[in-house]
Amino acid sequence: MFDPTVFDNLKVVIEGYIYDLDLGNEISIRHRSDVVDMATMSRKYSIHFVSDHFRSTYVKIDINMDQHQLAGELLQTINNPGCVVSLTFVEESQSQDYDVFFYKKLKRNWAENHDVKLIVIKEQSKSSIKHIHKYQINFATLFGEDDLEELLNIVDSAILLLRMKSMN
Repeated sequence: MFDPTVFDNLKVVIEGYIYDLDLGNEISIRHRSDVVDMATMSRKYSIHFVSDHFRSTYVKIDINMDQHQLAGELLQTINNPGCVVSLTFVEESQSQDYDVFFYKKLKRNWAENHDVKLIVIKEQSKSSIKHIHKYQINFATLFGEDDLEELLNIVDSAILLLRMKSMN
């Protein structure tokens, strides 16, 4: 019988929660990825969604478990194995100007304990120039099965922030 890892349990709960929100028409899932990296023996799950009211920005949630954590859990050499979680808001714009108010809001919410970054990418081709703004929160703590409630709160906060952004 398959014994699920912390990664598997977090992934299933988050995926189910987000799919329920999609079925309830609160958000729309745009992309999902579940990768087993054989070179590094790690796992990564990613899901992207948009608000049905605001489609120019999408939210990406990543859950990662590296080789050390995965092996430690399977070999029972780590007491509290966990996953790394990041939350990213991604928007495309014709302007390099980013949403200062939104960035400050993210920093107020999470910068005290976690890494909050703004990444601005300029993409230029022969016919167009566009800017991609990524507002990224890298959570400093590992998430285990005891942190499921906090992880669901992060999803809810992301949806609220996305709605707030749509009002600007």
